[in-house]
Amino acid sequence: MSQKSKTLIAAFLAVAFVAMSFSGCAISPASGAGDPSINPFDTSRVATVRIEMLDKDWEFCMTHPFEEQYVPADFWLDDELIPDVAVRTKGNSSLGQAVGWNSPRLPFCVDFNLLNKARSLHGVKKVFLSNGWSDPTLIREVLAYEIFDEMGVPAPRASLVDLWVNDLHLGVYTMAEAIDTTFLRNHFDDGSGNLYKPELVSARLNWTEENAYDSTLFPGMPEPPEYDPALNLNIGGGPLIDLLQALGREESVAAYEPIPAPQGNEARGLPAMSIPSNRLEGMMLKTNENDPDYSALFKFLYVLNKEPDKTFMEEIEKVLDVDETLRFLAVSCLIVHLDNYIGAGHNNYIYEVNGKFSVIPWDTNMAFGTFNYGLRKSKLINFYINEPTAGPVRQYPLVYRLLSQPAYLEMYRCYLKEALEGPFSLDVILPRIDELVELVRPYAKADTEMFYSYEDWERCITEDLRPPDIFEGWMAGGMSPMLPFSLQNSETAALREKFGVNSLFELMMRKLTEEDIATLEDCLTPETYELFLQNLYGPLMAPQPPRQPGFGPNSLGLKSFITARYESVRQQLIGERPSRGRQYMGNGAIMWMSMF
Repeated sequence: MSQKSKTLIAAFLAVAFVAMSFSGCAISPASGAGDPSINPFDTSRVATVRIEMLDKDWEFCMTHPFEEQYVPADFWLDDELIPDVAVRTKGNSSLGQAVGWNSPRLPFCVDFNLLNKARSLHGVKKVFLSNGWSDPTLIREVLAYEIFDEMGVPAPRASLVDLWVNDLHLGVYTMAEAIDTTFLRNHFDDGSGNLYKPELVSARLNWTEENAYDSTLFPGMPEPPEYDPALNLNIGGGPLIDLLQALGREESVAAYEPIPAPQGNEARGLPAMSIPSNRLEGMMLKTNENDPDYSALFKFLYVLNKEPDKTFMEEIEKVLDVDETLRFLAVSCLIVHLDNYIGAGHNNYIYEVNGKFSVIPWDTNMAFGTFNYGLRKSKLINFYINEPTAGPVRQYPLVYRLLSQPAYLEMYRCYLKEALEGPFSLDVILPRIDELVELVRPYAKADTEMFYSYEDWERCITEDLRPPDIFEGWMAGGMSPMLPFSLQNSETAALREKFGVNSLFELMMRKLTEEDIATLEDCLTPETYELFLQNLYGPLMAPQPPRQPGFGPNSLGLKSFITARYESVRQQLIGERPSRGRQYMGNGAIMWMSMF
């Protein structure tokens, strides 16, 4: 018998044992929780969500947030109980910043299905609870998904909830449904296809089978940890190892070897950065993982990147839902969602069934210009509609190849016009914002764990959270261009003597103590010292003290940005304002993520 078979047999025996003994009710469905005719995402009110777990499990979440390991809990939506669910921390910057601030307001994933396949929240198997780190208004995510939906793009449902964990009131969160097989069945004729959530090294889709297996690791980077494939088999509710860890039974599998926990910088709120070892791995297949077939993906990528212009339109329509993709691009451009494909190049799913792909939006909490990709406010407002990419257009083949075709460009522009006359019309969207604001206001007043003050929440509905300064357009995760690459000889010598480094960039990656900061002041000129502190801790003029720059503290006034953006797009459509940049440079952003 193979080691893999032994692993599976031992694992299934462990799961069976746990299922029979776990809390006495782990194998019985919750009453009413599976009725798919009930919509748990009611945007006309703020529901109360309570998560109840053992104190030791909450302590584990707080002390090991970057491990993102499930723990068992009960879930209440108002007065409805769904028992025996699995809860874990989740996220990147939103998780890291909560950790960096030593805040209990962590973002969470709730899996109703993992511990019991009969569990659901009215047909929904998994939800994500976002903590509002990057959005002082708390309503951007809900608003953006509504626009995608109204423009005919399959989008997750989302609503606002008031969250409690045990007796701790965490405040206003966004609850969004997961993109999974349930979502696929609700939005597509066939939900059995391949769902991908591509990440940075792969998500631009500017590669083919030819270089799918080339290493994406930079020189000196450690190889990502190897996981036992048997323990990562999807057994119906989720990966086997997730289930075992949630129930505390991973040690029952003889082949189990703990993977070292990711090492982030908790003081600065920086999760460990993990880069897939190659582009195919970076596509993050989410369905059919046990028996993957990438042939349709490779065909799609070939057509997108290599098909001659003469036959491109004919061939791309065989492998891509072009109409839906143009709608997705139009909305992404209109709301300036640079944390998705048109900017950073991730935070969207692609779904393939019967050889044809569709694009699904995700993680819209930094839409409406909050994630600025290094662009200043005027660039965000006037983001070019004919070149809707943050950086050089040729790096984004989904935009470059489609919008290079006059017929597709015209369709895309028609969808922009349709949105301006529909869900993005000022007569529609501004009153909708007012409705959401009135819903949130009493909860924001009572929200003691919110990352921003109530006054900041109120102000950011209409005004920028902080005034423009020399760091306007500075994006978290990217070094400020003002941080000196070269120093005076005396400064370099002092850094080498005191810290054993030759540049400030090397110090940026360290966990510096107060004593280190004091020592550093003696090594640098006052001007360089202040710039370094601003790179380390965020713009000193920001009303909040983030431990890294950007995102929430850079949020633009929501209503004022939308009003200005509406007018700019209208003018671009009728030719009163430029709609493209120069030499296919898109909107001119050049950030570190362009290397992908």
